[in-house]
Amino acid sequence: MRLSLTLVGFVMLVLVGVVGCNPTEPLPPGKAREFTLIITNMRFVGESPLAIAGTENPDIVVQVGDRVKITLKNKEDQLIMHDFKISNHDVSLSQYLRPNQSATVEFTAQRVGEFSYYDPLNPTTMRGRFIVIGR
Repeated sequence: MRLSLTLVGFVMLVLVGVVGCNPTEPLPPGKAREFTLIITNMRFVGESPLAIAGTENPDIVVQVGDRVKITLKNKEDQLIMHDFKISNHDVSLSQYLRPNQSATVEFTAQRVGEFSYYDPLNPTTMRGRFIVIGR
């Protein structure tokens, strides 16, 4: 019985994480689809939603027209600064991100397609896919 309850709890936790990241899930008016990326070891590592947690350079998937909010947290051990951009979008940080700093970019996904998000200062190891699907 205890194992069954533990398993049910785990399955519910996984489903909540997946549902929270489902790009076809409708958003309440004025709400953004939110993602958090940790910067560590010269990689972006997903923190939230749960579906991307622990994934290096995770795919970020949204629908066209979604408001998107991406929070970046620089957790590098050394004095390494980082930047963030999305190809074919006017999205970037206003200044370089130093260790132990956080920054957030917010924008509306306006065109369908597969784009790259990346750190222009370290583009070979810090690059992931930003995917915008149609409605």
